[in-house]
Parts: sequence; structure tokens; C-alpha cells
Amino acid sequence: MREEWGRLQTDGWSREGARALHRSVHGLVGTAGSLGFTSVAKTARRLERRLAAILEGPDSPSNKQELEVASWFDQIGEAALGDEEAARVSAVPDPTLRPAGGPDERRNLIVVVEEDPPFARELSSQLGHFGFELQMCQTLEEVAAGAAGRRPAAVIMDLSSPSGDLVGTAAAEKVRESFGADVPVVFVSNRSDIAARLDAVRAGCSGYFVKPVDYGDVLEMLDRLTRREPEPYRILIVDDDLDAAAFHALNLQAAGFETVTVTNPLSVIPHLDDLQPDLILMDVYMPGCSGVELAAVIRQEEAFVGIPIVFLSRESDRMKQIAALGQGGDDFFTKPVETDQLVAAIAARAQRGRTLRLFMERDGLTGLLSHSRIMEQLEVAVRRADRVDGCVSVAMIDVDGFKEVNDRWGHLVGDQVLKALAYLLRQCMRLSDVLGRFGGDEYVVILPDTDGAAAVEKLEVIRRHFAVIEHDTGKGFFSATLSCGVAECAAGASSHAVIAAADDALYKAKRAGRNRVVLAGEGE
Repeated sequence: MREEWGRLQTDGWSREGARALHRSVHGLVGTAGSLGFTSVAKTARRLERRLAAILEGPDSPSNKQELEVASWFDQIGEAALGDEEAARVSAVPDPTLRPAGGPDERRNLIVVVEEDPPFARELSSQLGHFGFELQMCQTLEEVAAGAAGRRPAAVIMDLSSPSGDLVGTAAAEKVRESFGADVPVVFVSNRSDIAARLDAVRAGCSGYFVKPVDYGDVLEMLDRLTRREPEPYRILIVDDDLDAAAFHALNLQAAGFETVTVTNPLSVIPHLDDLQPDLILMDVYMPGCSGVELAAVIRQEEAFVGIPIVFLSRESDRMKQIAALGQGGDDFFTKPVETDQLVAAIAARAQRGRTLRLFMERDGLTGLLSHSRIMEQLEVAVRRADRVDGCVSVAMIDVDGFKEVNDRWGHLVGDQVLKALAYLLRQCMRLSDVLGRFGGDEYVVILPDTDGAAAVEKLEVIRRHFAVIEHDTGKGFFSATLSCGVAECAAGASSHAVIAAADDALYKAKRAGRNRVVLAGEGE
């Protein structure tokens, strides 16, 4: 800004130079307001209006007007000194806003308090195949003694009592004394009456099962209880003003968000691939590409259509704001905006966006990504692997003889088999792996940064566990197997090529006798 003013003083008055100075002052108004420099923003706003009035005139400014402009520059410097304390307060995030807790962990330890050995053994056998580790105890005293060990993901307690006493509240209190108040407690009982269930509710139980227990229902409950905490909202900030972008990033990080800042709007697509943001916070006026234009480009990518875009700009013309929203924006905030308001609005938008995408992207039966979404994620993974010279593998999984399962036991039992495989994949695969239902009884697993041999080794573990899971038909139990084809994406290959290679490998596994994992290209 001072450069433009200096050139006007050195080279003499020109409308082009005056307009450049006006644009710089306009930018200062928005940036200063966002950064908490209230006095600077107000003073710069007055200077902006004075320059606009001069530009509207037909002639060059008078000596008096030039002196007024110079005086406003001095006042801006004084305002900056007066705002120093406010700037320090604004720049340092409130530590009370930072979310507590350590890094996200996959907890799978289940403590079972059960006096009935057959039931305990069967429960251990069934749940052990899904990646759960069970610690068996016969009494509450053993639970208390085991408190020095790891903190469990959940505690399953058998409340069956020969005398019929209701002991749920006391039992739950003992568990919480041992492991903490937030450990979920699941009750198993031989009573189904309302009094027993009410006692369990008052004890704060997270689940209640009546014997004989359907292990599929227990598994579904544990899958929900042990599912990892929601990841922090990921926000992509696109702003050519580095100071303003850094300020917004700092405040969003203090509120528990994960942020990535992009100052060149033309380089945003790779960041979208890598971050997979829940929301894009974008300036409107940027060199080379406006925010409105960039929003239109982003909306051309099917994988990014559902990401909310929030515009942040000095633009106060409501019709221009509406026009920006018509090009793909979801909200528009005028600078300066209170930090608390912006953070709250971004949180609400990101939450709604994530919830809507969950319903749109997930398969209703298994909770895994739908066919279209898993293919989009595969395209993103392949592009990223090409860009960073990395590797990615893809696995196609199919339940062997699934039509016969449906024909013999019915579709409800078939659904239980499909859900069991989904649970197993969620428990055993890494957080970075992407899981989807390709269609029918076929699943897709995307394994980033994994070569073909390592992917085969991982899927072999899944195959062995699935083969020993027993599925309840109501008249007995049966086991099913799976076949799997794995393909490592070659450099420069398309997502369609790698999925086709994995599909071919799957059919080789089928033709070779089923219940096996085959790597594409192996033995050729």
C-alpha cells in the first residue's frame, strides 16, 4: 500500500496509480478487520472512502486532498500501534478451546464378566474373529483386579442371577470405579421383563441382551461402540492473503479443526485430493482466478460436488453475493467477521455436509462406501499415487456361494453374512484404507501406500478369519468363505485399469477353487 502511495508522490498523480492505491487500501480494510486490528480497519475504511471520492472527481486531487490522504496514512500507523495489544490477544488461541484427549486409537479390548463358561467360550470364539480381544472374568472382583491393565473399549456383564435380584446399578458402578465413567457397559440377562430393563437403563447401560443371545446383534452393538471417534473437520482455506489465511487457520485449529492453507487458487485440486476436506473457506477476489470461478471449477469434479464452500470477502453487494452462491457457494460472510461466529458457522456447515455425504455415500446395509463413491475414492487414490510417485493396491472381494446361502437360508441370513464381512473389514483394516461395497456380495478395498505383496498378506488374514466365523440361521450354524483378487496400480495406469485387473484376479481365485487370494499377474 505504501508502495502505491510512494509512486504517486514520486511519479505524480495518475488515475491508474490512484486505483491501485484504492485496491490496496480496500484489501487492508478486510484483512485488518479479520485479524482483530479494529482501529486500523476503521481508519483504512475512511481513507478508502476518501480515495473513492477523489476518483469520482473529474480532475486531479488538490494540494489539500493530497495532504488529507497523507494524514490518513499517518493515522493508520498510529492505529496500528494502538491495536498492538488487541492483535496479541487475537493471535493467541484460547487454550480452553483446544479439544482434550490424545491421538485417535483403535480400541478393541472387550472385558466379559460371565459365570457361564460355555457362553463365555462361544462369545470369545465369535468375537475373536472380528479383531476383538476378549478378557474373560467370572466376578466383579476380577474386573477390579484387572483395572491396572489396558482400558477396555466396552464391558459385557451377565446379570443372570438364580435369585432374580436386580444388580445392574451396583455392577455398573463397580465397572466405572475400575475403568472410568465413560466405558460402555453392555448387560446380558435371562430376564426380559420391564423391571429388569428399567434397572439396566438407570444403570446407564449401552446395550441389553436377553439369553439366548444373538451374537450378530452383540457384534453390531460392539461395532458401533468401538468405532473410532469422529475425525476432526478438515477445512481447506483458499486465500491469496497469507496473513489472513494464517489467522483463520490458527483460530480454526484452536477450535479443533484440521486445516490446510492454499494461497495460489490454481493449485487447489491436488490439495482437494489429499485433504478430502469437509468444507472450503475461500476468498472471492484473488489474482489469476476469482473464488467464484474456482468454485465453478471445483463443482465440475464429481468427487467434490458435495463439499460446502463458504465465501469470505469484503464484498457487501448482496446481489453479487447471491451471484457467487449461484456458482456453487453455500454461504457468504462479509469481512470483518467475528471469529466465534465464523467458527460456529463453519462447524455447522461442515457437520451438515459430512452427515449428508454419509447418507449419500454409504451403503445402507453394510455402512461401507457405495459403488459410485468407492470408485471416486479410487480415482483420487490413483491420482495421488501418481503425483507423489507412490503406490496403491486394490482388492476385490466376493463371498463364495452367496446365491446358495440366500436360496437355502433366506435373504435375512444372507444380509447377516454381508454385514459380518463388513464388520471384519472395519476391524482389521487400517484407518487409511478405504472400504466399499461394489455391489451384491462384492467388496472393494483401497490400500494406499501398499504394494501388491503386502496387500495379499493383509487380505489373507481377512480370508482366514472370515472362514471360521459361524453364522446363525435360527436352526443351526454354518460358515462361508471368500475369494479375493488383488492388483497393484502400475505407474500411469487408470483407476478403471486397476479395478479391472483386481476383478480378473478375483475370477482366477474363483476358477482355482475359491477361498483364496490371488495377486494380478502372479503365475503369468
